[in-house]
Amino acid sequence: MKTVQGHVQAVHEMIERDQYCVDVMKQVGAVQASLQHVNRILLQNHLETCLSESIRAGGGQRKIDELVAALKFDSSLTDYRHLEHLEHLAPAGRTKQSSRRRKSVHA
Repeated sequence: MKTVQGHVQAVHEMIERDQYCVDVMKQVGAVQASLQHVNRILLQNHLETCLSESIRAGGGQRKIDELVAALKFDSSLTDYRHLEHLEHLAPAGRTKQSSRRRKSVHA
């Protein structure tokens, strides 16, 4: 989240200095990518803890419904092309994006 905060601050300062729009757009893209990374971490943690525990306790359907409702707010959570080791899960016909290593970020 500190990375996200830093990117947002940079965007704010760039706008105040009336910097070139394309440069500001690049920073906004960096903010979005950082937030998507945080959201993927949150999703993984949710699946490993809250959802798993609810399923074991017999109340998984409510948690699944909550998760499905939340997923529609960020399509990057259902697009696994960025994960090389999960490439086999991507729908047929999608092309592989360039490989990128994910950095560990604490949310």
